[in-house]
Amino acid sequence: MLARIKRLAPYFLLGPVSGPLVAGIVHNFRGGRPVLGAMYAVLLLEFIYLLPLLSAKYLPTLMP
Repeated sequence: MLARIKRLAPYFLLGPVSGPLVAGIVHNFRGGRPVLGAMYAVLLLEFIYLLPLLSAKYLPTLMP
């Protein structure tokens, strides 16, 4: 368990959500699982692009 945390620790410098997603991309592409790595990449792009876009659009309407 400690070895796994040491291996993933540098990725957590990117953030608590985006760090593990980048780690998933890197480790899956290195491990020969490009489809799973691509799924992590799509999720990371959605997190980076769509979350701020949707928050900017719908959050002001939820505030009274």
